[in-house]
Amino acid sequence: MNINQMKSAIAKFRKADLSVIKDAKLRAKAQKLQGKEKGFTLLELLVVITLIAILATGALVAYENVGESAEAAQAANTIGTLDRAIRTYRAVENVYPNQWDTLMDAAGDELTFAASGMKGFLGEWDVAGSAGLDAVLVEMFEESGIEELQEVLAAAEVDDSPTGAPNRMHNESAGLSAEVEIEDGDFPVSLAVVPSPQCTTFGAAGGYPAAAFDPTVSISNNELQNAYGDALEGDECHALIALGFGGDAAASTAFSNVAIAQSPSYIATTGDGDTAINPEIHYSRYIGLFHAGQYDDVDNEWEWNDQLRLITIVSTDGKNIDQLVSEANQSSAGDDD
Repeated sequence: MNINQMKSAIAKFRKADLSVIKDAKLRAKAQKLQGKEKGFTLLELLVVITLIAILATGALVAYENVGESAEAAQAANTIGTLDRAIRTYRAVENVYPNQWDTLMDAAGDELTFAASGMKGFLGEWDVAGSAGLDAVLVEMFEESGIEELQEVLAAAEVDDSPTGAPNRMHNESAGLSAEVEIEDGDFPVSLAVVPSPQCTTFGAAGGYPAAAFDPTVSISNNELQNAYGDALEGDECHALIALGFGGDAAASTAFSNVAIAQSPSYIATTGDGDTAINPEIHYSRYIGLFHAGQYDDVDNEWEWNDQLRLITIVSTDGKNIDQLVSEANQSSAGDDD
């Protein structure tokens, strides 16, 4: 450190906020040195340099979680905006936006580029394996205005995409998606749904899954479903279908008076590769959870809705607006400590 660097460091020290120093004696010593108008002795200079290092460390700690807090706050705001936009479109047009993304590939397998968080709250409902189920759902989807679904071709990998972006893979322009024509009676062989072990209490219940894709995730009753809607009681079996709000879904509203401008992506930079959501390698569109019906344990049959009912919008790792707001507040509180 040369003399000019020392002068610059001392000038910064004189202007620094010393409140981040928790030790009262050390803070008092720093304040005394900060107010000193004459030059420092060599010993005092060493103390000043040490204090600058402490201040720099304190600043790093204070802003350590600011990125995650901002991401959670932005996601909460996006969910609220998107939820209102979809419900407004539904109220005006009497249908939901068309062309949502299925979160399974064409072979009925989970997405190869799904983040681990998605695999922790979604499971597979084998629609084709239950007689007549696909016909019921075809009618329900049509009545809801969802006449086409964007489906990724079987075994498609992220690197196959011309743009390298997995969230373009559900768009027909990317050349890796197949359009499921529900209006022509077609339907995917399986759907991604929020599982509920409660359904196993009532027998087959149309093969509705009791576990998530990730077998390490423990789910009891329908606590996972109840986290998204208090109306989904813990002693009942509900069908809760997950559809991604991709680029084609937003584009399908273009000529409406209440058009939805875009299909935003969700980013979670957690520093942990197992929980991070990276749009470059993961599916990161927001997900709509739709209630399709409830299983009647007396008559042992499903009671289907006439139309799909939007319960909530969640992030790709299954967080709703309350969870994201809580995360943002916790991070902010940690910054203030």
